[in-house]
Amino acid sequence: MSTRCGVLAAIILLTWVLDGCKTSVEPSPSPGILRVTLKSTESDTNIVLLNDTSHFSRWDNFGMVVSQGRLSQGDSYAAIYSNSSSARITSDTINALGREWLNGQAITYLDTATITPQNSRFRKYTIFESYVPPGTYDRLTFALTASEMEIFIPKHYLNPVGLPPGVAPSMDFTGTFTVRENGVTQVDVEVLPYKSLRRYQDQFYFERQVTVVRVQAL
Repeated sequence: MSTRCGVLAAIILLTWVLDGCKTSVEPSPSPGILRVTLKSTESDTNIVLLNDTSHFSRWDNFGMVVSQGRLSQGDSYAAIYSNSSSARITSDTINALGREWLNGQAITYLDTATITPQNSRFRKYTIFESYVPPGTYDRLTFALTASEMEIFIPKHYLNPVGLPPGVAPSMDFTGTFTVRENGVTQVDVEVLPYKSLRRYQDQFYFERQVTVVRVQAL
């Protein structure tokens, strides 16, 4: 009998201790997902090189490197990554001249049909997809750089590309970016691939013309 009373007393004491340890701190909210996409603007379709006007080909390549993503509210920020896995990959490379057929199938070197603005479009890439704390943010930041641009029609041109002297890789986009708990917020960004290039001697300066065109909750 005394043993049972002792056990009961211990349970009552433990319950009292646990109740006494409770605080007013609420559980942390579940994160939401920020997804950032990047594609070239459909109206920017060609460039003139040495009096040659470029035309789309299945080999064209303008590799742009995106990295160092973050979403900020004042001095506070959340780092964002290329995908939502635990690997925390911080950078990715896209082909800003990559195109797809209107049915969404990517155009590859195996395609032989003529590529036009009427039967194809620039591909849209997901450059960041990352969990972030829910809230309203006022600035999206990421670095955007390039090293070369290559076209094949009417002639093969391979030109070095770099940022102008003194220009930092990171770009800031101000606005309202609201991420809800367990929700997905998508930010669509567009770049003018050819209009962003300015010839300087034997290379191009990448004077980035990049705009946030849409912010939507999915």
